Amino acid sequence: MRNGIFASIGVAFVLALAIPPAYAQSNPPPGAAAAAAIPRTGAGAGSSAARTRHRNTLNRQRARATSEHARHVRETRRH
Repeated sequence: MRNGIFASIGVAFVLALAIPPAYAQSNPPPGAAAAAAIPRTGAGAGSSAARTRHRNTLNRQRARATSEHARHVRETRRH
């Protein structure tokens, strides 16, 4: 009885300390990589106006997400 308990605790301990498996990474669809791309700032980054439009779009999206989150937090506190 005791040996079974110690064995199961030992197995759980070994599994807890084991290196997690590397998860398979699928290739993203072609449009997904462009949406998550890091903005380029060096040569070939596009015109200044294009970078400004992109930055403004990102800021607008971030502001919208922040506003929606704040609204959600307020609604959950009321109830």
